[in-house]
Amino acid sequence: MGNKGDNSNIKIIDMRKFLEEILWHIYYASEVGMGPRGDIRFFLVNEILKEIHNCTKRQLNSAVIDLNRQKLIQKKKDYEGSVLVSLTEKGILRAINYKFRRLEHKKEKWDGKWRMIAFDIPRECQKGRKALVYRLKMGGFYEMQESMFLYPYECKKEIDAIAKLFKLEEYVKFGLLDYIDGQDRIKIRFGLK
Repeated sequence: MGNKGDNSNIKIIDMRKFLEEILWHIYYASEVGMGPRGDIRFFLVNEILKEIHNCTKRQLNSAVIDLNRQKLIQKKKDYEGSVLVSLTEKGILRAINYKFRRLEHKKEKWDGKWRMIAFDIPRECQKGRKALVYRLKMGGFYEMQESMFLYPYECKKEIDAIAKLFKLEEYVKFGLLDYIDGQDRIKIRFGLK
């Protein structure tokens, strides 16, 4: 048994990854309706992340101060005095980038289905189109054609998030396919059997 000053049980964490994971959890929690207007009660973030990382309260508070200083989150109090946290647009983009970077290295048992992302985005939304294509390439998606990408693992949350951020929901289509022509070479590309 350690004494109160014993820090041997404190897990060393990668702070950048930890900050980005906090951003993603706030983003996702607000999207599934845990908070009004994209806000989430801070104590919920605290509990979720303590479970994931076994981090200390001090590490979490330090991370939140850092996120606030970088203008990735904003904090406010509700009428009950509870602290609410929401992401700024910069914070949303960083959370989404984090998830797409993680997709590139995703390795799990393949369920035999392809995730197809197809889009026809008008010229006036060119910035959004470039942002979408950039993230798909960042995530390691296979470019089947100019406006169609394939991926073997679950990624709908990430696709929905980037489409929503750039207001492309009506132009981006997501499909789940059992088979696609030429899939043997695509399987090799992803290291699938």
